[in-house]
Amino acid sequence: MKKMLLTLAALALSAAAIAQDIDFEELDGFNKIEISTGSRVETELGMGLPMYFGWTSLTEANANPGGPWALMNTVFPGTHFDVGKSFMYGLQLVDMHVRYKMLDLSLGLRWTFMDFTFKNSAQTMRKKDMYSGSYSTGEGWAWLPVPIESEAAKYDGKKSKIHASYFGVPLRVGLDFGSAEVYVGASIEMLTEGYTKYKRPRDRQKAKDLFNPVRATVEGGFSYGNLGIFVMYGLTPLFSPDLSDAKTLTFGLLFGL
Repeated sequence: MKKMLLTLAALALSAAAIAQDIDFEELDGFNKIEISTGSRVETELGMGLPMYFGWTSLTEANANPGGPWALMNTVFPGTHFDVGKSFMYGLQLVDMHVRYKMLDLSLGLRWTFMDFTFKNSAQTMRKKDMYSGSYSTGEGWAWLPVPIESEAAKYDGKKSKIHASYFGVPLRVGLDFGSAEVYVGASIEMLTEGYTKYKRPRDRQKAKDLFNPVRATVEGGFSYGNLGIFVMYGLTPLFSPDLSDAKTLTFGLLFGL
């Protein structure tokens, strides 16, 4: 994730260098490009903001009847994650605004990173054969919870997580009251990466097919100046639909709406 953020910062600096002849002006402490002026409808292109920092819980967290978790009688995943340690971070790379009087319509591009921390830190997820319990290829493969001690004898028992990251398009409609703004919105996002991880010893294994490849959300928020709050609900299951219908509910802080 650190390498990705450094890459994004480099791209933003490159774009700024290319656009050095464009007249930038300050808007609530952040840079913008003014596309239209002198008209009743104002159009702006912002770069790099807003940012979202939130905590995530799961709702409707039932195993799909007939799916592998139900067949294995695995109570998962609703009660298995620690909300206080399950974080969401969103970075809006580009934000296009069209404003008319108090109405603010925006369309953007956003990276979203989601970490879900197991309450039982000695547990992780592995793709195993449901019937033989082996890790070899077979028709009965499914993602199942397994004890980390079975593969890492010196594990310190901390920070076992699963991770998913997405790239998508959020659309927002807001009412601008000057320093304050309220908004509602929706987004469609595509899964770019998924993996399981724990630390000491460090382990990270790809798990993209654990997650639903498409994520659709609805959201709402309120901001005053550059600081706000938001809530976001996942309309699509977090996991592969054959596993569970669990959906995400995220709430947190918003910077630079």
